[in-house]
Amino acid sequence: MSERKFNDITYPVPGADTAVSILRPGAKFSLNQKKCIILEDPENRETPTEQEIEDEITREKKIWDHYSYERDRSANFPLWFDQLDMLYHDIKNGNLENGKWIQAIDAVKESFPKPEGAAPE
Repeated sequence: MSERKFNDITYPVPGADTAVSILRPGAKFSLNQKKCIILEDPENRETPTEQEIEDEITREKKIWDHYSYERDRSANFPLWFDQLDMLYHDIKNGNLENGKWIQAIDAVKESFPKPEGAAPE
């Protein structure tokens, strides 16, 4: 199962492998173009249907889209060593309220705002 983590949040990376792992936790399986073959399942459950897999992927995509701001921010924040340099100069200049560092961080956060409401289930 593929997942992404940031802060205390873990969310699925959409895909058939993730979908089957969520639909049949603990099962060993093989995938061939979304056709699932259960190789071993300690609970002897039926193989998920293609529709069940598609529905799960759709659910995962909604969650993935909700957290797009996090991935966009990560790609656009200044590099950590540049942030430290900005912060150092802002501290030395006594300008923590409106210095270069806070302006750079605010610009990224404003460009990629958090969505309102809770993440989809």
